[in-house]
Amino acid sequence: MWEKIKQYMKGVAMRLGMVKELKQLDSHKEIEIDESAYEYIEKNKKIYAGEPDWQVYKEYPSFQKTHVNRTMKTFNMGKKVSEKMAMLIFSEKVKMNIDNDEAKEFVESVLEDNDFVYNFPRYLEYMFALGGSAIKVYFDPDKEKIKLSYAPADAFFPLSNDSSKIDEALFVDAESKNGKFYTLLEFNEWDGDLYTIRNELYKSDSADKLGKQTNLSELYEDMEEETAMPDLRRPLYVYFKPNIANNKNLHSPLGISLYENCYDTLYLLDYMYDFWWHEFRMGKRKVAVSKALLYPIMEDERLRGMFDPEETIYEAVNDENDPVQDLTVDIRVEQIISGINAALDILAMQTGLNPGTFRFDGTGIKTATEVISQNSETYQTKNAHEQLVDKGIKDLITTIVDVGKLYKLYKGPDEFGVTLDFDDSIAQDRNQNMAYYSSMYNSKLMPHLYSVMRANDLTEKEAQEWIDMMKQENGSAVTDEMSDAFGVGAQNVGE
Repeated sequence: MWEKIKQYMKGVAMRLGMVKELKQLDSHKEIEIDESAYEYIEKNKKIYAGEPDWQVYKEYPSFQKTHVNRTMKTFNMGKKVSEKMAMLIFSEKVKMNIDNDEAKEFVESVLEDNDFVYNFPRYLEYMFALGGSAIKVYFDPDKEKIKLSYAPADAFFPLSNDSSKIDEALFVDAESKNGKFYTLLEFNEWDGDLYTIRNELYKSDSADKLGKQTNLSELYEDMEEETAMPDLRRPLYVYFKPNIANNKNLHSPLGISLYENCYDTLYLLDYMYDFWWHEFRMGKRKVAVSKALLYPIMEDERLRGMFDPEETIYEAVNDENDPVQDLTVDIRVEQIISGINAALDILAMQTGLNPGTFRFDGTGIKTATEVISQNSETYQTKNAHEQLVDKGIKDLITTIVDVGKLYKLYKGPDEFGVTLDFDDSIAQDRNQNMAYYSSMYNSKLMPHLYSVMRANDLTEKEAQEWIDMMKQENGSAVTDEMSDAFGVGAQNVGE
Protein backbone atom coordinates (compact mmCIF):
# COMPACT_ATOMS: atom_id res chain seq x y z
CA MET A 1 0.00 0.00 0.00
CA TRP A 2 2.98 2.28 0.42
CA GLU A 3 3.24 2.66 -3.35
CA LYS A 4 -0.15 4.41 -3.64
CA ILE A 5 1.02 8.00 -3.18
CA LYS A 6 -0.72 9.93 -5.92
CA GLN A 7 0.72 12.63 -8.14
CA TYR A 8 -1.78 15.20 -6.95
CA MET A 9 -0.24 15.09 -3.47
CA LYS A 10 3.28 16.01 -4.63
CA GLY A 11 4.64 14.98 -1.26
CA VAL A 12 2.00 15.55 1.38
CA ALA A 13 4.55 15.20 4.17
CA MET A 14 6.61 18.14 2.93
CA ARG A 15 3.79 20.61 3.24
CA LEU A 16 4.55 22.71 6.30
CA GLY A 17 0.94 22.73 7.49
CA MET A 18 0.79 18.93 7.40
CA VAL A 19 4.07 18.58 9.28
CA LYS A 20 2.82 20.91 12.02
CA GLU A 21 -0.41 18.92 12.32
CA LEU A 22 1.49 15.66 12.63
CA LYS A 23 3.66 17.13 15.38
CA GLN A 24 0.56 18.19 17.30
CA LEU A 25 -0.94 14.70 17.53
CA ASP A 26 -1.19 13.91 21.24
CA SER A 27 -2.06 10.21 21.03
CA HIS A 28 1.49 9.16 20.15
CA LYS A 29 5.08 10.13 20.66
CA GLU A 30 6.05 13.50 19.26
CA ILE A 31 7.84 13.63 15.92
CA GLU A 32 11.44 14.48 16.82
CA ILE A 33 12.27 16.56 13.78
CA ASP A 34 12.16 20.20 12.76
CA GLU A 35 9.83 21.25 9.96
CA SER A 36 12.75 22.82 8.09
CA ALA A 37 14.11 19.33 7.32
CA TYR A 38 11.07 18.64 5.15
CA GLU A 39 11.34 22.05 3.51
CA TYR A 40 14.83 20.98 2.37
CA ILE A 41 13.39 17.69 1.13
CA GLU A 42 10.79 19.58 -0.91
CA LYS A 43 13.49 21.84 -2.37
CA ASN A 44 15.72 18.88 -3.25
CA LYS A 45 12.78 17.05 -4.80
CA LYS A 46 12.18 19.98 -7.17
CA ILE A 47 15.87 20.08 -8.10
CA TYR A 48 15.90 16.31 -8.72
CA ALA A 49 12.82 16.66 -10.96
CA GLY A 50 14.54 19.39 -12.99
CA GLU A 51 12.13 22.03 -11.74
CA PRO A 52 14.17 24.14 -9.25
CA ASP A 53 12.70 27.28 -7.72
CA TRP A 54 15.08 29.43 -9.74
CA GLN A 55 14.01 28.01 -13.11
CA VAL A 56 11.22 30.50 -13.93
CA TYR A 57 12.03 34.20 -13.78
CA LYS A 58 10.93 37.50 -15.34
CA GLU A 59 12.91 38.93 -18.15
CA TYR A 60 13.16 42.63 -19.04
CA PRO A 61 10.07 44.24 -20.67
CA SER A 62 9.59 43.75 -24.39
CA PHE A 63 8.58 46.45 -26.82
CA GLN A 64 5.73 44.17 -27.91
CA LYS A 65 4.65 42.85 -24.47
CA THR A 66 4.53 44.24 -20.97
CA HIS A 67 6.73 41.43 -19.58
CA VAL A 68 8.33 38.30 -20.94
CA ASN A 69 8.28 35.26 -18.61
CA ARG A 70 10.99 32.87 -19.70
CA THR A 71 11.79 29.42 -18.30
CA MET A 72 15.47 28.91 -17.63
CA LYS A 73 17.01 25.92 -19.38
CA THR A 74 18.38 23.35 -16.94
CA PHE A 75 21.05 20.64 -16.95
CA ASN A 76 19.19 18.80 -14.19
CA MET A 77 22.51 17.92 -12.56
CA GLY A 78 20.68 17.01 -9.35
CA LYS A 79 19.39 13.94 -11.17
CA LYS A 80 22.79 13.26 -12.75
CA VAL A 81 24.92 13.28 -9.59
CA SER A 82 22.40 11.11 -7.69
CA GLU A 83 22.24 8.66 -10.56
CA LYS A 84 26.04 8.51 -10.84
CA MET A 85 26.56 7.81 -7.13
CA ALA A 86 23.85 5.14 -7.04
CA MET A 87 25.40 3.40 -10.07
CA LEU A 88 28.86 3.44 -8.46
CA ILE A 89 27.60 1.73 -5.32
CA PHE A 90 24.97 -0.83 -6.29
CA SER A 91 24.20 -2.88 -9.38
CA GLU A 92 23.25 -6.41 -10.29
CA LYS A 93 26.95 -7.34 -9.85
CA VAL A 94 26.77 -6.87 -6.07
CA LYS A 95 27.13 -10.26 -4.39
CA MET A 96 25.55 -11.14 -1.03
CA ASN A 97 27.33 -13.96 0.78
CA ILE A 98 25.42 -15.80 3.55
CA ASP A 99 27.31 -18.67 5.22
CA ASN A 100 24.23 -20.72 6.12
CA ASP A 101 22.52 -22.55 3.27
CA GLU A 102 19.02 -22.45 4.74
CA ALA A 103 19.21 -18.74 5.54
CA LYS A 104 20.78 -18.01 2.17
CA GLU A 105 18.02 -19.81 0.25
CA PHE A 106 15.25 -18.08 2.23
CA VAL A 107 16.67 -14.54 2.04
CA GLU A 108 17.53 -14.83 -1.65
CA SER A 109 14.02 -16.08 -2.44
CA VAL A 110 12.46 -13.07 -0.66
CA LEU A 111 14.77 -10.58 -2.38
CA GLU A 112 14.20 -12.19 -5.77
CA ASP A 113 10.43 -12.26 -5.28
CA ASN A 114 10.55 -8.50 -4.59
CA ASP A 115 12.93 -7.73 -7.51
CA PHE A 116 15.32 -6.19 -4.99
CA VAL A 117 18.32 -6.09 -7.32
CA TYR A 118 16.34 -3.99 -9.81
CA ASN A 119 14.30 -1.84 -7.41
CA PHE A 120 16.95 -0.97 -4.84
CA PRO A 121 19.25 1.03 -7.21
CA ARG A 122 16.31 3.28 -8.13
CA TYR A 123 15.46 4.02 -4.51
CA LEU A 124 19.15 4.41 -3.73
CA GLU A 125 19.16 7.21 -6.28
CA TYR A 126 16.14 8.79 -4.56
CA MET A 127 17.98 8.44 -1.26
CA PHE A 128 20.97 10.41 -2.54
CA ALA A 129 18.69 13.04 -4.04
CA LEU A 130 16.38 13.59 -1.05
CA GLY A 131 18.65 12.62 1.83
CA GLY A 132 17.09 9.32 2.85
CA SER A 133 14.62 6.53 2.20
CA ALA A 134 13.25 3.54 4.10
CA ILE A 135 12.45 -0.07 3.26
CA LYS A 136 9.64 -1.68 5.23
CA VAL A 137 9.30 -5.45 5.61
CA TYR A 138 5.80 -6.88 6.01
CA PHE A 139 3.82 -10.08 5.58
CA ASP A 140 1.22 -10.21 2.80
CA PRO A 141 -1.52 -12.58 4.03
CA ASP A 142 -3.16 -12.84 0.60
CA LYS A 143 0.01 -14.08 -1.08
CA GLU A 144 1.47 -15.59 2.10
CA LYS A 145 4.79 -13.99 1.26
CA ILE A 146 7.14 -11.43 2.74
CA LYS A 147 7.05 -8.18 0.82
CA LEU A 148 9.25 -5.09 0.74
CA SER A 149 7.79 -1.60 0.57
CA TYR A 150 9.81 1.55 -0.16
CA ALA A 151 9.09 4.89 1.50
CA PRO A 152 10.65 8.13 0.19
CA ALA A 153 12.17 10.71 2.51
CA ASP A 154 8.99 12.82 2.65
CA ALA A 155 6.87 9.91 3.93
CA PHE A 156 9.12 8.91 6.84
CA PHE A 157 9.16 10.62 10.26
CA PRO A 158 11.39 9.57 13.17
CA LEU A 159 9.69 9.23 16.55
CA SER A 160 12.70 8.24 18.64
CA ASN A 161 16.35 7.58 17.94
CA ASP A 162 19.81 7.29 19.39
CA SER A 163 23.17 8.15 17.86
CA SER A 164 23.21 5.12 15.56
CA LYS A 165 19.63 4.31 14.54
CA ILE A 166 16.01 5.40 14.42
CA ASP A 167 14.13 3.03 16.76
CA GLU A 168 10.57 4.22 16.14
CA ALA A 169 9.03 5.90 13.12
CA LEU A 170 5.86 7.11 11.46
CA PHE A 171 5.05 6.25 7.84
CA VAL A 172 2.66 8.48 5.91
CA ASP A 173 0.65 7.32 2.90
CA ALA A 174 -1.97 9.34 1.05
CA GLU A 175 -4.58 8.89 -1.65
CA SER A 176 -7.91 10.33 -2.78
CA LYS A 177 -11.36 8.80 -3.21
CA ASN A 178 -14.70 10.35 -4.10
CA GLY A 179 -13.32 13.85 -3.84
CA LYS A 180 -11.91 13.28 -0.33
CA PHE A 181 -8.27 13.19 0.68
CA TYR A 182 -7.17 10.34 2.94
CA THR A 183 -3.94 10.10 4.95
CA LEU A 184 -2.92 6.81 6.54
CA LEU A 185 -0.53 7.06 9.48
CA GLU A 186 1.36 3.94 10.51
CA PHE A 187 3.10 4.28 13.86
CA ASN A 188 5.93 1.79 14.45
CA GLU A 189 6.65 1.89 18.19
CA TRP A 190 8.08 -0.20 21.03
CA ASP A 191 6.05 -0.97 24.16
CA GLY A 192 8.90 -2.27 26.23
CA ASP A 193 10.19 -5.29 24.28
CA LEU A 194 6.97 -5.59 22.25
CA TYR A 195 6.98 -4.07 18.79
CA THR A 196 3.60 -2.50 17.95
CA ILE A 197 2.12 -1.13 14.73
CA ARG A 198 -0.83 1.26 15.08
CA ASN A 199 -2.79 2.46 12.06
CA GLU A 200 -4.89 5.64 11.93
CA LEU A 201 -6.82 7.01 8.96
CA TYR A 202 -7.63 10.70 8.51
CA LYS A 203 -10.02 12.32 6.03
CA SER A 204 -9.96 15.88 4.72
CA ASP A 205 -11.45 18.10 2.02
CA SER A 206 -7.99 19.53 1.32
CA ALA A 207 -4.86 17.75 0.10
CA ASP A 208 -2.57 19.68 2.46
CA LYS A 209 -4.63 19.15 5.62
CA LEU A 210 -4.65 16.09 7.85
CA GLY A 211 -8.36 16.43 8.63
CA LYS A 212 -10.24 14.32 11.15
CA GLN A 213 -9.70 10.70 12.11
CA THR A 214 -12.10 8.22 10.52
CA ASN A 215 -12.62 4.45 10.52
CA LEU A 216 -9.96 2.36 8.77
CA SER A 217 -12.69 0.31 7.09
CA GLU A 218 -13.67 3.37 5.08
CA LEU A 219 -10.64 2.73 2.90
CA TYR A 220 -8.96 -0.47 4.14
CA GLU A 221 -11.39 -3.27 4.96
CA ASP A 222 -8.94 -5.82 6.39
CA MET A 223 -6.49 -3.54 8.15
CA GLU A 224 -6.07 -3.90 11.92
CA GLU A 225 -5.90 -0.82 14.11
CA GLU A 226 -3.16 -2.34 16.23
CA THR A 227 -0.81 -5.30 15.77
CA ALA A 228 1.70 -6.42 18.41
CA MET A 229 4.73 -8.44 17.31
CA PRO A 230 6.90 -10.31 19.82
CA ASP A 231 10.45 -11.62 19.44
CA LEU A 232 11.72 -8.96 17.05
CA ARG A 233 15.36 -7.92 17.26
CA ARG A 234 14.93 -4.64 15.43
CA PRO A 235 12.22 -2.49 13.77
CA LEU A 236 10.40 -3.75 10.69
CA TYR A 237 12.03 -1.06 8.56
CA VAL A 238 15.52 -0.01 7.57
CA TYR A 239 16.38 3.65 7.08
CA PHE A 240 19.07 4.44 4.50
CA LYS A 241 20.85 7.79 4.24
CA PRO A 242 23.98 9.15 2.54
CA ASN A 243 27.16 8.98 4.59
CA ILE A 244 27.32 12.77 4.87
CA ALA A 245 27.26 14.71 8.15
CA ASN A 246 24.04 16.69 8.46
CA ASN A 247 25.40 20.25 8.73
CA LYS A 248 21.89 21.73 8.49
CA ASN A 249 20.80 20.22 11.82
CA LEU A 250 23.55 18.68 13.96
CA HIS A 251 21.02 16.82 16.14
CA SER A 252 18.83 15.40 13.38
CA PRO A 253 18.84 11.63 12.75
CA LEU A 254 17.87 12.27 9.13
CA GLY A 255 20.36 12.42 6.30
CA ILE A 256 20.88 15.25 3.84
CA SER A 257 20.88 15.29 0.06
CA LEU A 258 24.08 14.64 -1.87
CA TYR A 259 23.78 18.15 -3.28
CA GLU A 260 22.25 20.02 -0.37
CA ASN A 261 25.41 22.12 -0.01
CA CYS A 262 25.68 22.74 -3.76
CA TYR A 263 22.68 24.96 -4.50
CA ASP A 264 24.80 27.88 -5.72
CA THR A 265 26.76 25.64 -8.10
CA LEU A 266 23.61 23.99 -9.44
CA TYR A 267 22.10 27.43 -10.06
CA LEU A 268 25.31 28.60 -11.76
CA LEU A 269 25.28 25.57 -14.06
CA ASP A 270 21.66 26.16 -15.05
CA TYR A 271 22.38 29.87 -15.56
CA MET A 272 25.43 29.14 -17.75
CA TYR A 273 23.63 26.48 -19.77
CA ASP A 274 20.72 28.84 -20.28
CA PHE A 275 23.25 31.51 -21.33
CA TRP A 276 24.85 29.06 -23.78
CA TRP A 277 21.48 28.22 -25.27
CA HIS A 278 20.49 31.91 -25.38
CA GLU A 279 23.78 32.76 -27.10
CA PHE A 280 22.62 30.87 -30.18
CA ARG A 281 19.24 32.56 -30.08
CA MET A 282 20.74 36.02 -29.78
CA GLY A 283 23.56 35.20 -32.17
CA LYS A 284 21.31 35.14 -35.23
CA ARG A 285 22.34 37.27 -38.11
CA LYS A 286 21.67 40.97 -37.54
CA VAL A 287 21.55 43.29 -40.53
CA ALA A 288 21.50 47.07 -40.53
CA VAL A 289 19.64 48.48 -43.50
CA SER A 290 18.71 51.91 -44.69
CA LYS A 291 15.38 53.22 -43.50
CA ALA A 292 14.42 53.48 -47.12
CA LEU A 293 14.38 49.68 -47.35
CA LEU A 294 11.95 49.23 -44.47
CA TYR A 295 8.29 49.76 -45.22
CA PRO A 296 6.25 50.07 -42.01
CA ILE A 297 2.87 48.43 -41.74
CA MET A 298 -0.06 49.34 -39.52
CA GLU A 299 -0.99 46.76 -36.87
CA ASP A 300 -3.23 47.37 -33.84
CA GLU A 301 -3.06 51.09 -34.58
CA ARG A 302 0.74 50.99 -34.30
CA LEU A 303 3.46 51.01 -36.92
CA ARG A 304 5.47 47.81 -37.11
CA GLY A 305 8.46 46.78 -39.19
CA MET A 306 7.59 44.44 -41.99
CA PHE A 307 10.29 41.92 -41.04
CA ASP A 308 9.76 39.12 -38.51
CA PRO A 309 12.34 39.54 -35.73
CA GLU A 310 12.17 35.77 -35.03
CA GLU A 311 13.72 35.13 -38.43
CA THR A 312 16.32 37.83 -38.91
CA ILE A 313 16.73 41.09 -37.00
CA TYR A 314 16.86 44.24 -39.08
CA GLU A 315 17.93 47.60 -37.69
CA ALA A 316 17.16 50.83 -39.52
CA VAL A 317 20.04 53.32 -39.94
CA ASN A 318 20.47 56.62 -41.76
CA ASP A 319 23.18 55.52 -44.13
CA GLU A 320 22.38 55.85 -47.81
CA ASN A 321 26.01 55.21 -48.91
CA ASP A 322 26.08 51.67 -47.42
CA PRO A 323 22.41 50.61 -47.24
CA VAL A 324 23.15 47.02 -45.96
CA GLN A 325 25.60 46.24 -43.12
CA ASP A 326 26.21 42.89 -41.37
CA LEU A 327 26.24 43.42 -37.58
CA THR A 328 26.48 39.74 -36.60
CA VAL A 329 29.04 38.90 -33.87
CA ASP A 330 30.75 35.56 -33.27
CA ILE A 331 29.02 33.10 -30.93
CA ARG A 332 31.16 32.46 -27.81
CA VAL A 333 30.70 28.70 -27.77
CA GLU A 334 34.13 27.59 -26.58
CA GLN A 335 34.35 30.17 -23.80
CA ILE A 336 30.94 29.21 -22.42
CA ILE A 337 31.63 25.46 -22.62
CA SER A 338 34.91 26.00 -20.79
CA GLY A 339 33.08 27.88 -18.04
CA ILE A 340 30.43 25.17 -17.77
CA ASN A 341 33.09 22.46 -17.40
CA ALA A 342 34.83 24.47 -14.69
CA ALA A 343 31.51 24.64 -12.78
CA LEU A 344 31.01 20.89 -13.33
CA ASP A 345 34.38 20.24 -11.70
CA ILE A 346 33.29 22.34 -8.71
CA LEU A 347 30.09 20.31 -8.43
CA ALA A 348 32.08 17.06 -8.63
CA MET A 349 34.35 18.26 -5.82
CA GLN A 350 31.39 19.27 -3.67
CA THR A 351 29.73 15.86 -4.07
CA GLY A 352 32.91 13.83 -3.48
CA LEU A 353 33.68 12.91 -7.09
CA ASN A 354 36.81 13.33 -9.17
CA PRO A 355 37.26 16.46 -11.32
CA GLY A 356 36.35 15.48 -14.86
CA THR A 357 33.59 13.10 -13.76
CA PHE A 358 31.10 15.21 -15.72
CA ARG A 359 31.86 16.88 -19.03
CA PHE A 360 29.77 19.05 -21.36
CA ASP A 361 30.74 18.78 -25.02
CA GLY A 362 28.05 20.93 -26.59
CA THR A 363 25.63 18.04 -27.12
CA GLY A 364 25.05 16.92 -23.54
CA ILE A 365 26.59 15.85 -20.25
CA LYS A 366 29.02 12.93 -20.44
CA THR A 367 30.13 10.92 -17.42
CA ALA A 368 33.59 9.44 -16.98
CA THR A 369 33.83 5.71 -17.63
CA GLU A 370 37.56 5.16 -17.07
CA VAL A 371 38.95 2.92 -14.34
CA ILE A 372 39.07 4.82 -11.04
CA SER A 373 42.22 4.86 -8.93
CA GLN A 374 41.93 3.43 -5.43
CA ASN A 375 43.32 6.65 -3.99
CA SER A 376 40.92 8.89 -5.88
CA GLU A 377 38.22 11.05 -4.35
CA THR A 378 35.49 9.10 -6.14
CA TYR A 379 36.70 5.75 -4.82
CA GLN A 380 36.97 7.01 -1.24
CA THR A 381 33.51 8.60 -1.42
CA LYS A 382 32.10 5.38 -2.88
CA ASN A 383 33.56 3.38 0.00
CA ALA A 384 32.19 5.84 2.57
CA HIS A 385 28.62 5.55 1.25
CA GLU A 386 28.99 1.77 0.93
CA GLN A 387 29.56 1.48 4.68
CA LEU A 388 26.02 2.65 5.49
CA VAL A 389 24.48 0.76 2.56
CA ASP A 390 26.29 -2.39 3.70
CA LYS A 391 24.93 -1.99 7.24
CA GLY A 392 21.43 -1.23 5.93
CA ILE A 393 21.28 -4.33 3.74
CA LYS A 394 22.51 -6.52 6.59
CA ASP A 395 19.81 -5.03 8.84
CA LEU A 396 17.29 -5.72 6.08
CA ILE A 397 18.35 -9.38 5.97
CA THR A 398 17.96 -9.63 9.76
CA THR A 399 14.47 -8.13 9.52
CA ILE A 400 13.46 -10.50 6.72
CA VAL A 401 14.53 -13.46 8.84
CA ASP A 402 12.67 -12.14 11.90
CA VAL A 403 9.43 -11.69 9.93
CA GLY A 404 9.93 -15.12 8.36
CA LYS A 405 10.20 -16.73 11.79
CA LEU A 406 7.24 -14.72 13.12
CA TYR A 407 4.96 -16.06 10.38
CA LYS A 408 6.57 -19.54 10.37
CA LEU A 409 8.01 -19.19 6.88
CA TYR A 410 11.60 -19.69 8.05
CA LYS A 411 12.89 -22.29 10.51
CA GLY A 412 16.63 -21.82 10.16
CA PRO A 413 19.11 -20.23 12.58
CA ASP A 414 18.87 -16.60 13.74
CA GLU A 415 22.60 -16.00 13.59
CA PHE A 416 24.77 -16.41 10.48
CA GLY A 417 27.55 -14.56 8.72
CA VAL A 418 26.77 -12.04 5.98
CA THR A 419 29.23 -10.20 3.74
CA LEU A 420 28.63 -8.03 0.70
CA ASP A 421 30.89 -7.69 -2.31
CA PHE A 422 30.06 -4.32 -3.86
CA ASP A 423 32.02 -5.08 -7.03
CA ASP A 424 35.10 -2.86 -7.12
CA SER A 425 35.69 -3.49 -10.81
CA ILE A 426 35.52 0.28 -11.34
CA ALA A 427 38.79 0.61 -9.41
CA GLN A 428 42.28 -0.77 -9.89
CA ASP A 429 42.17 -2.74 -6.70
CA ARG A 430 42.21 -6.47 -7.41
CA ASN A 431 45.96 -6.82 -7.94
CA GLN A 432 46.68 -4.21 -5.27
CA ASN A 433 44.45 -6.05 -2.79
CA MET A 434 46.14 -9.36 -3.51
CA ALA A 435 49.60 -7.83 -3.10
CA TYR A 436 48.59 -6.08 0.13
CA TYR A 437 47.03 -9.10 1.84
CA SER A 438 49.84 -11.31 0.57
CA SER A 439 52.40 -9.06 2.22
CA MET A 440 50.32 -8.91 5.40
CA TYR A 441 50.22 -12.72 5.59
CA ASN A 442 53.88 -13.26 4.66
CA SER A 443 54.90 -10.67 7.27
CA LYS A 444 52.89 -12.66 9.84
CA LEU A 445 50.65 -9.66 10.48
CA MET A 446 47.43 -11.41 9.39
CA PRO A 447 46.15 -14.98 9.75
CA HIS A 448 46.04 -17.12 6.64
CA LEU A 449 42.26 -17.47 6.74
CA TYR A 450 41.65 -13.73 6.94
CA SER A 451 44.06 -12.94 4.11
CA VAL A 452 41.98 -15.17 1.83
CA MET A 453 38.73 -13.65 3.11
CA ARG A 454 39.82 -10.04 2.60
CA ALA A 455 41.53 -10.56 -0.76
CA ASN A 456 38.45 -12.18 -2.26
CA ASP A 457 35.52 -10.74 -0.24
CA LEU A 458 34.55 -14.17 1.12
CA THR A 459 32.84 -15.28 4.28
CA GLU A 460 34.90 -17.23 6.79
CA LYS A 461 33.24 -20.47 5.70
CA GLU A 462 33.88 -19.82 2.00
CA ALA A 463 37.50 -18.83 2.65
CA GLN A 464 38.14 -22.06 4.55
CA GLU A 465 36.60 -24.04 1.67
CA TRP A 466 38.96 -22.27 -0.73
CA ILE A 467 41.97 -23.14 1.42
CA ASP A 468 40.92 -26.77 1.65
CA MET A 469 40.42 -27.00 -2.11
CA MET A 470 43.80 -25.40 -2.82
CA LYS A 471 45.49 -27.91 -0.54
CA GLN A 472 43.89 -30.78 -2.46
CA GLU A 473 44.83 -29.51 -5.90
CA ASN A 474 47.82 -30.74 -7.86
CA GLY A 475 51.00 -29.00 -6.70
CA SER A 476 51.96 -27.99 -10.23
CA ALA A 477 48.79 -25.89 -10.47
CA VAL A 478 49.84 -23.74 -7.54
CA THR A 479 51.76 -20.80 -8.99
CA ASP A 480 54.20 -18.56 -7.17
CA GLU A 481 51.63 -15.75 -7.34
CA MET A 482 49.03 -17.93 -5.61
CA SER A 483 51.58 -18.99 -3.05
CA ASP A 484 52.38 -15.39 -2.18
CA ALA A 485 48.75 -14.34 -2.11
CA PHE A 486 47.31 -17.21 -0.12
CA GLY A 487 50.24 -18.81 1.68
CA VAL A 488 49.79 -22.11 -0.15
CA GLY A 489 52.91 -23.52 -1.78
CA ALA A 490 53.68 -26.84 -3.36
CA GLN A 491 55.01 -28.08 -0.08
CA ASN A 492 51.55 -27.59 1.49
CA VAL A 493 49.63 -29.62 -1.03
CA GLY A 494 47.97 -32.68 0.45
CA GLU A 495 48.71 -31.70 4.04
